Amino acid sequence: MNITRILFFGLAIFFTVNFNAQNTVNDYKYVIVPEGYVFLRENDDYQLNSLTKFLFEKCGFTAFIRGEALPEDLKRNGCKGLRADVRKKSGLLKTKLTIDLIDCNGAVVFTSREGASREKEFKKSYQEALRNAFRDVKSLNYKYNGKKETSAQNDNSTVQQPAVSKQTVVSGETPVATASDAQITNNQKNNLPKQNVSVAKSGSYMYNDEVYVFERRAYGFELLQNADTKVPIGKIFISSRDNSYIIQAGDLSGNGYFDAYGNFILDRINPVTDKLITDTFARQ
Repeated sequence: MNITRILFFGLAIFFTVNFNAQNTVNDYKYVIVPEGYVFLRENDDYQLNSLTKFLFEKCGFTAFIRGEALPEDLKRNGCKGLRADVRKKSGLLKTKLTIDLIDCNGAVVFTSREGASREKEFKKSYQEALRNAFRDVKSLNYKYNGKKETSAQNDNSTVQQPAVSKQTVVSGETPVATASDAQITNNQKNNLPKQNVSVAKSGSYMYNDEVYVFERRAYGFELLQNADTKVPIGKIFISSRDNSYIIQAGDLSGNGYFDAYGNFILDRINPVTDKLITDTFARQ
């Protein structure tokens, strides 16, 4: 009876963890596979990295090996992708591999159970162990849920820097001056009041058709999503420099400042391309 109960609770825990992992993995659109693994002598040794990509695609993922041409949305937002890693575990007379999926902040969102092989030939052993580890990936029944998609916008359209509070600026694009901006002389622009630590207050901002709220705190601001439900997603800390902030908010982590119009400008690094992304949170 005790064995039955232990087995029942063990299965219950496994399926709960598996369900949570599935929900998390479904948030991501892509998987990036490295060119090589640390336990191998060279890139794609025994064709293990190529096989990793193939098996992810077989499980429904859109996968790339680092160095391949990437889709534009992944270049703009590397946090849409998960980084795959395969780890070797020590074992006597066995090859044992596990698969990790890691987000852009370095957090592991999924780890498979060990896949093992007793094959003596290295290539057969590694490939069999990897295929066995992928049984857990297959059981996720992955299907991208679109959660990380930004609002559907025409990438070829011209996006303007707002002269009024309700204009949205698309992530990664350079703001373009509006007609009303053109009416402001350089001297007038220089006389505009600058936002700084002492005057920055709580407020709402528009970014990618979503409303974000900055709530004043002793350390700076709490970053909330949705003006009605106010879901906390991170913190904005005052730095040692005037009008400079450090943002810790998952995909939106980076450094920022308030511009002369009261908009919040965020600089962050795309973890896939290592390039700078500049986002504008338009003041409402």
